[in-house]
Parts: sequence; structure tokens; C-alpha cells
Amino acid sequence: MKEIVIASGKGGTGKTFLSSNLLYYISEICGRPSIGVDADAEAPDLALALGDYVEVYSREEVQESRKAVINYDTCSRCLTCAEVCRFNAIVVEDSEPKIIEEYCEGCGACSIVCTTGSITYKITRTGWIIYGKTRHGPEVVTADLAVSGRNTGHLVYEARERAKNLKKELEYIIVDAAPGIGCPVISSIVGANLLIICVEPTPQSYQGCLRLIDLATKVGIKYLVIINKHNLNPEFAQNIEKELGNSVIGKIPYSDIVVKSYVEMVPVLKVDNTEFSKNIQMIFEQILAKV
Repeated sequence: MKEIVIASGKGGTGKTFLSSNLLYYISEICGRPSIGVDADAEAPDLALALGDYVEVYSREEVQESRKAVINYDTCSRCLTCAEVCRFNAIVVEDSEPKIIEEYCEGCGACSIVCTTGSITYKITRTGWIIYGKTRHGPEVVTADLAVSGRNTGHLVYEARERAKNLKKELEYIIVDAAPGIGCPVISSIVGANLLIICVEPTPQSYQGCLRLIDLATKVGIKYLVIINKHNLNPEFAQNIEKELGNSVIGKIPYSDIVVKSYVEMVPVLKVDNTEFSKNIQMIFEQILAKV
């Protein structure tokens, strides 16, 4: 079983576009047992790009988020807890500290400084792990973070583990990571076989790409780069290609075909047979050859 992660240093570069079409290509065109994992838990849309779920096999609630609780019977009202909370999750009302659960990270700082031991923690809902079949064929496991949910990295880890254990004959897992290099992205990448970095020809996206390369190098994950929408800034795209060398395995131009496919929630490879889609398939063939 091979696990391929598609990530980007910033949002909006085309990461989910690549993930959904790669999953469709492996599963429906090549006919190889595969499954997708949507690891962008704060804004999951991999299933949507594949037509949304037509059948949900399971929906499991995950409870891992810690939230502070104050015992006012023993609280001294010293307000030290509010002073140390870096997340502004403790406010003062009528000379008493109040917890704003949506902001609380459960880090433990407030309970450490509490001299009366009045702060404890309760476990609340982190989110859900949803598993089902999409309209256009591939099965997807989605990590879906609840409002005010925390421990996103753990939720992503659980989604990946569920996917690995669903089918014994599974050949490929395609992980659509969150943008950036934060905790959920690290949780998506560690232990994978290959990282595909999607970059667009802008300074912001390229800097994010370099940070991902640094992360992949530190955790020992092989990586490749795809330049998406390269024709929007050809000169910058050429500079990226020159600087990254053999790491760049392909370029994809901006096309209204992609916009249309997103609006209709259907993979480009299912509805388009132009040179645009043939180029994408050639890139995917290279990925499978190198994983």
C-alpha cells in the first residue's frame, strides 16, 4: 500500500483539484483499489470535488478536545488564569474568570498557575470521521472538525488510520492535506510514501512550497512538485522550475475547464478528453512510477 499526500504552502493553489483527479485516475481509470482521505479538517471538500457522498457508510464522532472548567466554590478570584491565557479564552466578568470554550485550546497553562486547584478539564467533541462513496466512484474518508474543535492533527491521524484499515487489498491512499505547514499538515505527511507539492507562480505560494520542502526533508519524505496555473505568470513559473530542478515533474495551465468541473462537482478527467487532461494523466503516470 502506497500513501501519496498532496499539499500546498497556501490555500487556493489547486491542491484539491489534483487530489480529486489523481484519486479518480487511480481508482476509476486505472481500476486499482484506492481510497481518498480529506485531511483539510477545517474546510473539507474532497468529496464535493468528486460529486459529494451518495452513500455514507459510517459517521464516527471523535471526542478528544480538552476544555477548561472552573470550580467557583474554591476559586479565589485572583484572575491569574486570565492573565496567562494566550488564547484569550478566559475573560473577566463581574470580577470572576469566565471560560470561552470556542477559544480554549486545553493547553493547561491556567490550571498550572491556579493556586487553589480550581481548574480542571472536560473532554468535548473534536469532530467527525466520515466514510462513504462519492457520486463519481471513489470512496473518501473525511476528517471534519467541529466548530471550536481542537486537536486537528489527531483527527487527521485518526482519519488516515481508518483509511488504512478499511480494505486489505488497498493499493493507494490519496491524502488531500490542509494548506500551510501546521499541525494537521505534519500529521498528514509523517509516514507517507510521497509528498506532492502543488505550487502556483506567485511569491507567496513559492515561499510556502519551500517551507513544505524543508518540512519533507526534516521528516524524511520524498517529494515532487507540480506547478499549477503556470501560464498566469510564465516567467515566475520558469524561475521555480529552474530553482527546483528535477523535483518539478509537470506544469498545468490555468483553464476554464477546471472552473466548470468545480461548479459541476465532477473530476476533469471524467468529462474532458483534450490535451489539458492528457497532460494531467501524463503527470499522474510519472507520480505512480516514482512513488
